[in-house]
Amino acid sequence: MNTKTLLIVFLSLLLLTGCIPKIDKAAVISKKVVNSDVEKSIDVSNDNETQLVSDWWKGYGDLQLNRIISEALTNSPSLKSIEARYAQANTIIESVQSRNLPHISTNASVVRQRFSENHIFPPPLGGGTYTQYQPSLMLDYDFDFWNARESRILAAKNSALSQKATIEASQIALSSAICETYLSWNFDEQKLVALSVLEKMATEELHIVEKQQRLGLIDGMAINDKKSSLSHVTQQLTQLKRVIEGKKESICVLGGFLPSYAATMKAPHIDDAFNVPLPKEIMLNLVAHRADVAIAKYTALSKSNTIEETKAQFYPNISLSGLIGFTSFSWTKLIDHSSYTPSAGIALSLPLLDWGERKANLQNSVSDYNSSVYEYNRVVIKAANEVVVLLKELKLIESQRLFHEDDINAKKSNELITRKRLLLGLSNKLPYLTARKNLLESEIETLSLNETKSLIQIDLIKALGGGYTDNEETNERQ
Repeated sequence: MNTKTLLIVFLSLLLLTGCIPKIDKAAVISKKVVNSDVEKSIDVSNDNETQLVSDWWKGYGDLQLNRIISEALTNSPSLKSIEARYAQANTIIESVQSRNLPHISTNASVVRQRFSENHIFPPPLGGGTYTQYQPSLMLDYDFDFWNARESRILAAKNSALSQKATIEASQIALSSAICETYLSWNFDEQKLVALSVLEKMATEELHIVEKQQRLGLIDGMAINDKKSSLSHVTQQLTQLKRVIEGKKESICVLGGFLPSYAATMKAPHIDDAFNVPLPKEIMLNLVAHRADVAIAKYTALSKSNTIEETKAQFYPNISLSGLIGFTSFSWTKLIDHSSYTPSAGIALSLPLLDWGERKANLQNSVSDYNSSVYEYNRVVIKAANEVVVLLKELKLIESQRLFHEDDINAKKSNELITRKRLLLGLSNKLPYLTARKNLLESEIETLSLNETKSLIQIDLIKALGGGYTDNEETNERQ
């Protein structure tokens, strides 16, 4: 068979093996479509040039909170577990990249053997017992004409980037959960102070009505009402103290601290004036500064690289192998030229009929990719909805706080009127105490509204990415 015939056969096989079936890949949701929809839903224009930073919780001005979150991010067992998986992903990259170079290995054996007298070996070998020495150096290399290995490397790198983003997402989830619990504890402490004042006032009211009863001015029903009121406030105090202890425990659980850590924590000192610095371009930051979006993006990219690797199975490939060795029955003649046993080989793999295996593998890779794209689209849509809803909730809570401010002002006015009447001797102290109690109860409601606003702000920080920056995304834009 001449060279021309061999070339025709090879090209025919190449055409036969290179027919990749048509695949349908899912489409990634357009950022412009998402941005346009968000702009229709809510006004996101903002002139604030300040950006969220990764240590955003420092804006609350509480050194204890800073210390707790710092220790949690450093020592949390849950984060350590994810970091270990990231290290494993980087190891996989190194393993895949190692296939770009020829693999060289050595082997040596010493075998003591008796050879059969009734086999292919004539005397004196047949029937004799000899020691066989056989050292060797082997080389193995597979060519990568269709970039299968490069696609596998890219898939491993994107998988590692996904693991890195998972670490960031877990850090954001941990810091925000601790911060939410800590802020809630802060408002509980303020409510505790207000309830303690209410308890004193309820006790004073009870003493006044008891004195009135002794004078025969009222019956026992008024005393029972005041006792019930005092008991209700005392129960609220006890329940709130129990809730505070539960929140300390939650912080220990979240941060990976032992129970004794709770005893070292003091009452919070939060700067209530802190507001979330909304980025100027919210949607741009939504895609580039959300760790869960980055996770979904790199996962989809990894699956796309796997498709390219699977396509390479449809094409032929060449492998090289070589061996340099010595074989001898005598140790003194082991490295003589007469004991030299070199070998070299070339192998051509031609995928012909596999009864649909390659097609099934490709379709499996495509389905896996499509699933990851749909997950990416879901995460982006979820992120957009979270931002829109939280921005609306912030506006609504601000409106509610304004209405509540009117209620506070009215009760302050009632307190002032009853105080003037008391000083002028026009009434006893009970109306004044009642007005003071009503005002304090409204101030406790104000604390609850401020707490709700603070928790919405933390949710918005998470929705905007919590200061995360996707460096790969940033490089693409630059």
